[in-house]
Amino acid sequence: MRLLSYVNSAAVVAGVGAGAHLLAQFVLLPHVSVLFIAAVVASAVLWGLGPSLFAAVLSVAAGSYFFYSPIYSFRVANPQDLVDLAVFVVVAALTSRLAARARARALEARRRQATIGGLYAFSERLAGSATAAELNASILEHLAPVIGRPIHLLLPEGDGLVPAASLDGAGPLPGEVLAAAGRVMAGDRAAVEGWRVDPLPTAQRIVGVVAAAQPADADAAAPPDPDYARALLGQAAIALERMRLGREIADARVKAQGEALREALINSVSHDLQTPLAAILGSATALETLGEAGDPRARRELATTIREEAERLGSYIGNVLDLTRIRSGQIAPRLELVELSDIIDAALRRKERGLAAHVVHVDVPADLPMLRLDLFLMEHAVANVLDNAAKYSPAGSEVSVVASVQDGEVALDIADSGPGIRPGDRERVFEAFVRGGAQEGGAAAGSGLGLAICRAFVEANGGAATVLDTGPGRGTTVRIRLPVPARADANGGPAGDD
Repeated sequence: MRLLSYVNSAAVVAGVGAGAHLLAQFVLLPHVSVLFIAAVVASAVLWGLGPSLFAAVLSVAAGSYFFYSPIYSFRVANPQDLVDLAVFVVVAALTSRLAARARARALEARRRQATIGGLYAFSERLAGSATAAELNASILEHLAPVIGRPIHLLLPEGDGLVPAASLDGAGPLPGEVLAAAGRVMAGDRAAVEGWRVDPLPTAQRIVGVVAAAQPADADAAAPPDPDYARALLGQAAIALERMRLGREIADARVKAQGEALREALINSVSHDLQTPLAAILGSATALETLGEAGDPRARRELATTIREEAERLGSYIGNVLDLTRIRSGQIAPRLELVELSDIIDAALRRKERGLAAHVVHVDVPADLPMLRLDLFLMEHAVANVLDNAAKYSPAGSEVSVVASVQDGEVALDIADSGPGIRPGDRERVFEAFVRGGAQEGGAAAGSGLGLAICRAFVEANGGAATVLDTGPGRGTTVRIRLPVPARADANGGPAGDD
């Protein structure tokens, strides 16, 4: 490649000489050396300083041999021609140096631009890698053209290194390469014939090792840019460390959430399970003590207490099981066309005993559109809101259930006459084991599961559940918004959701 540059310079000088000789047949050329400056500058711009100086020497030789008397001789008889050639040599040398420097700067700028572009594309690819496998593949695809292929990525696992990904590699890595990678991981230098082994360093530690096979013929490929390779390795190391830290943070968050859920569950179970169990145990003991000769009325009351507390216990256990389904992602709604009034009636029957001490007002228009819902999930969701309304409202107060069509959706408002929920708690009450504080600041009873289950079941049906702002002391209104299916779907078209 270097020799070809000199050959090209000679060809340019020959071309300029031929052109000057042809031009001299028609016009007088007193300073033919000026024409050869073009060959020198062209050589400097295209091939660098060495070829341009070679072009200057050839230009002096061609000018003295073909254009200065005596012709066809390297001897120059006229002193003025000697001065002309001397000036040409000085100008050619300066021009060659300046043009070569400008060329070097242009090449360096082009190289830097390519480096920056490559680093940007690499960082963009790394940022778009969602999984560890995608990240490893992205790293190898960008490193292979720079440091060689086949290429392998080795990451720490336990007390050693394991191959995490390979590109163009078939079969296991040679033992000496694995041994060298282990030494590089420990911070030492290691060389293996035919392989390049590089660390992936961050500011804190080495996060992995890259091993790439090198071509047998060193001249077969251009040598890699060491700065570019180092920058790519550094970016790859940062991306791997970021992925590792992201996994650790996610694991820590899951662990913290699990601990919080376990603590909340234990605290809730200690009260909500022990209370009905104590009542059941006490009533059963008293019933056993009364025997067959006991007062029938007292026996009935004790039996009623056992049944009511058992239902309360069963309801709580059902909520815990529902929460477990939600947490494990096992909610799979079976959608079908249903009447909202059927869901409300079923929920009212389910909570009939709890609502017996309240005045229940139901307003459901007969012309409400059919909805595509999971009947079981929506019945549980509405029943949980009704249970909350009965629990937080004083005896004799009103609990209202009102349905309407708003903005293309069906809105179901369930309102109680209790103390209401503080504005800051209206979103938090939909979290598991969170009990909303009353407007007056009093402690709220209950397990804190009802509204969390309600929102999960409603959202599984494509709806939304919120607490409306009704003002201080005006109770709590929970609004459930449900989508109205398309006309073809509502008329019995293909469901597509089951």
